[in-house]
Amino acid sequence: MKEIAKFLSEACKRGQRILVLCHHNADPDAVGSSLALAGALEQLGAKARAGVSENLSVAAKNVLEAFSQTIAVDPPLDADIVVLVDTSSLEHLGELGEKLKHKSHQIVVVDHHRPVEEMRKLAKLYFVREDAASEAEIILPLIRELGTKVTREAASLLLAGIVSDTGQFRLAKGETFGVVSELVEAGADYARVLEAMKLPEDRSKQVAMLKAAQRLELHKIDERLVVFSELSSFEADAAAMFVRMGADVAVVGSEEKGKIRLCGRARERLPASTGLHLGKLMDELAKRFNGTGGGHAGAASMTGEGKLVDAKEQALAAIQQALKSKS
Repeated sequence: MKEIAKFLSEACKRGQRILVLCHHNADPDAVGSSLALAGALEQLGAKARAGVSENLSVAAKNVLEAFSQTIAVDPPLDADIVVLVDTSSLEHLGELGEKLKHKSHQIVVVDHHRPVEEMRKLAKLYFVREDAASEAEIILPLIRELGTKVTREAASLLLAGIVSDTGQFRLAKGETFGVVSELVEAGADYARVLEAMKLPEDRSKQVAMLKAAQRLELHKIDERLVVFSELSSFEADAAAMFVRMGADVAVVGSEEKGKIRLCGRARERLPASTGLHLGKLMDELAKRFNGTGGGHAGAASMTGEGKLVDAKEQALAAIQQALKSKS
């Protein structure tokens, strides 16, 4: 962390151009962290801006609107340094990731997902804290290390990120609340954050959840309940729904024109008690299907090429191996 803060501080003093960039379909944690860090770097003299790849989630759009903030979508890569936040690999940046592979930018990675060795080799500086419940919990100490103050708007955006990534504190850790306290002291508006995070009722999502339940396959693996289902959208929401309903592990997949996607969720304490790591599982599975994957121990996804039935078979086999290895 100190090494990254020193590197960025020196770049700011030279007035360098710094782009703080996050993944496609950016959530409040990614967007808030990007804007907060870009603002801190700008305070230090850098020509800094924040951007996202391809699109924003509905929740992120609502938060930005609530706090009168904007962020560039698919910004030009005319920067000296690109800082990737909440983004474990270039594949999560779509076309921007492909462009970054062939440009001479200095890349800095600050993330809280499972480390990706290819990114570690590519980056000039690489910092990952997989135990952090949200990206915001890493960005705030980095801003502190830079010696700048968090504005009221940035504090609210970071708080929104924490609320989002911890499922309104259900997945929070001890240090999460220390960070939240610091953000509130800096002026974060918790009530406005909660109001902005309320999503309107989505009929298409309701229909998708019912379809996921209708297509549910229940597998009993070493006394654990493992669920698989198929949807063309809202896969992550459906997987999370199944865990709330009582599944120990849930995987929901989709297939369209030879492209497959899997989203997995696990009960909160299951990874620690069994050694199951969905991020590692999805990463390894993606490699077999010429794709990319990763995430956290209890929440991860992958995309690739092939047949969903084959991906399902291999995912269930990998889950079975992981659960039985600790029995």
